[in-house]
Amino acid sequence: MSDERGQAAAGFLGALMILGGVLIAALCGLCTLVMIGTGLSSGGRGQSGIIVLALVIGGIPTAFGGILIWGGIMVARNAQRPAPKVKLDTFD
Repeated sequence: MSDERGQAAAGFLGALMILGGVLIAALCGLCTLVMIGTGLSSGGRGQSGIIVLALVIGGIPTAFGGILIWGGIMVARNAQRPAPKVKLDTFD
């Protein structure tokens, strides 16, 4: 019974990690893209600083969101995998 509850809890944690990662990556990624687009479309001199700033400030949280998505997928996959059965005569 407790093994099933542990698998359910791990699956729920994985789903929360995926959801949080998607929200972080989507929101930070879109904001970063808008800032880069603004810097590119203005065409003025000295706008490369805005692009670098957007990549540094927005790229780090976007990458963190991607890592959360990957970690959540790994946790959810491991929660679905049944534990291998141990033979009782293995330790004799």
